[in-house]
Formats: sequence, C-alpha cells, structure tokens
Amino acid sequence: MQLSNRSQPSRRRLEVGPLGAGPRATCGSCGQELPQSTLDENGWCPQCVWDLEKKASRGQHLIALLITIPFGVWIAVEGTRGYFPLYAWAIPLAAAYYLGMRIGREVVKGWVRSRRSAGS
Repeated sequence: MQLSNRSQPSRRRLEVGPLGAGPRATCGSCGQELPQSTLDENGWCPQCVWDLEKKASRGQHLIALLITIPFGVWIAVEGTRGYFPLYAWAIPLAAAYYLGMRIGREVVKGWVRSRRSAGS
C-alpha cells in the first residue's frame, strides 16, 4: 500500500533572511524608511521616540509647577484655616506635583506627536 504525499508531514525549511529584512515602513515623524519591527506602536523610529521622551521629561516639570504653585499659594494664604499645621500640607503638595508630572508628560507627548504628524 502506497501513501500519498498528503498524508506525510511537510518538511519545509524555514527560510530566514538577513537581519533587518522584512516589511519596511516609514517613520511617522521624520519620514525615514526602516524595518517595520523597529517602529513603535505609533509608527515612530527609535531616534524620534528618544527625542519625544527627552522633550516630555523637560515639559512635565513645567506643567507640574503650573499645577502645584497655585495650590501652594492657596495653602499658604487661605487654605489651612487651622485644620492642619502648615508643614502637614507637604504631602498633598508632593502628590499634586507628582500627578502634575504624570499629566504633563502625557500632555507634552500628545502635543509633540500631533505637531510632528501635522508637519509631515
């Protein structure tokens, strides 16, 4: 009894191309053509992502200060009213600064991404 080729398992070799081969895509920011596997989930190359992170880390502190300074002024001028001693407001101020940094980072990243995408 002879078996057909269909019943035998396939023994194909996996062909692997050179490193970096495969589908290529264009960076959504700078327009450089790179392997698709190197782009992030938004289609940006590693260099543009690094630049974005650098700008976001600088801008997050500015936004955190814009959120925290009015809160600190309110505490110093009017907000304490004897509920807590003045030094006890350090934890809420630190929390406001931390949250401001988190919010600021996302705001700056979104702003830079939209500006760069619109410019290309």
